[in-house]
Amino acid sequence: MRIGTTWSHQLSLNAILAQQAKVSKTQLQLSTGYKILTPADDPAASVRILDYQDSIDKTKQYQANIESTRARNNVEDSALNGAVNTLQRARELAVQGLNSGTLTAADKQAMEKEVRQLLDNMLGIANTKNANGEYIFSGDLSGTPSFKYDSTVTPPLTEPTGYVYQGGVNQRVLQIGDARQVADGDLGKSVFEDIPSVSLAAVAKNGKQSIFETLSTFADALAGKFLPVNAAIQGDRFLKYGLDYSAGAKSFDLTVDGGAATSVSIAAGNYQNVDDLVTAVNAGINASGLTGTVIARSTGNNIEFVSTTAGATSSVAISNDTAGVLTDLGFNPAGESAVGANASTSINVDGTPKDMGAVYDKTVSDVLTDLDAAFKSVGEAQARVGSRGRALDDQQDQNEQFMLDIETTLSDTRDLDYAEAFTRFNMQNMTLQAAQQSFAKVQSLSLFNYL
Repeated sequence: MRIGTTWSHQLSLNAILAQQAKVSKTQLQLSTGYKILTPADDPAASVRILDYQDSIDKTKQYQANIESTRARNNVEDSALNGAVNTLQRARELAVQGLNSGTLTAADKQAMEKEVRQLLDNMLGIANTKNANGEYIFSGDLSGTPSFKYDSTVTPPLTEPTGYVYQGGVNQRVLQIGDARQVADGDLGKSVFEDIPSVSLAAVAKNGKQSIFETLSTFADALAGKFLPVNAAIQGDRFLKYGLDYSAGAKSFDLTVDGGAATSVSIAAGNYQNVDDLVTAVNAGINASGLTGTVIARSTGNNIEFVSTTAGATSSVAISNDTAGVLTDLGFNPAGESAVGANASTSINVDGTPKDMGAVYDKTVSDVLTDLDAAFKSVGEAQARVGSRGRALDDQQDQNEQFMLDIETTLSDTRDLDYAEAFTRFNMQNMTLQAAQQSFAKVQSLSLFNYL
């Protein structure tokens, strides 16, 4: 068969170029460390590689979430330790305060000042922030201080102190595994506020009060202040963003100081926040004829109804959930009620108790009991922090083992066998050199060399 010169040149060139492509591919594999450079090299393996890498990236994010949660829990643990120390000192003072017979007026005054310092310290602990400036006890409203002192929340139309919770109602959770989440902190309401209490103020409400109320009551007792307590009922519905009653007015019933149940109407409107809602409720109260006997007010993100009458004759009840208002405001649909209380069963004309010593001893004794309940609440929070820390450690170990396994599988699928690749590169390079040398020899052949 006759082979033309052009064809011969083209065949040799194609062979050299093909061999150069093989050498270049192997060289690129050696430089990257990967045996699969493009999806065309192995489509099925390329899909698996993407899946493996996605799993690794997600697991790395889980590990980052674990570190973030651990840091936040460490801050909370430190804050709770501070709360324990503060409560311990308050308890020591309460025990000392029970020895009223040996305390002088100057002693009580000094103790009162220290208790109020402890109160301020406890407020600072409850409003602890992490390195990102987030309030760790505010839940999903981490940009809002957990507690604040509201000067409008003072006797006689409220609970004994003006410290109100204004954080969120939901704990923040972070994903630390494919099917596992963990909270990154506790709600201040559950740690510092909803604490069982035997105090008169708690009896006049729902049997619970905050650590701040307990410390404030203690300080007031040391100062000789024993105000009668107004009856108050507080809903537990989160109303920061108000209620939408634009479809029509809503009504419910209030019973104040033993009187008849009176219907109160909330005008139609879309109330954007709790303060707007409270304003509308108070307008309904005033229109119902209950003006001056009861008020509605916001306590943080909840609504509360308070009788303006102080003492044991004070009472307030909410009922009639026909329109769903009780449910909307966070009260029991069957109704709720509360009765006020006096610091003593024997009250002078000016409202002060007759037997100051007995009232003082009872108040401080109740404070001591409430401080023990506060210890328990903080201790339970510490236990939750510890259990979360254990969960984080366990999940971190699982994630590390999973990443090791998946990275090993990824390496088997994607990474280059250098020994094989070097051997192949040398063979391909030698083949390329032979092709180039043979091409040069063939091209040097000419009939004129023999003429």
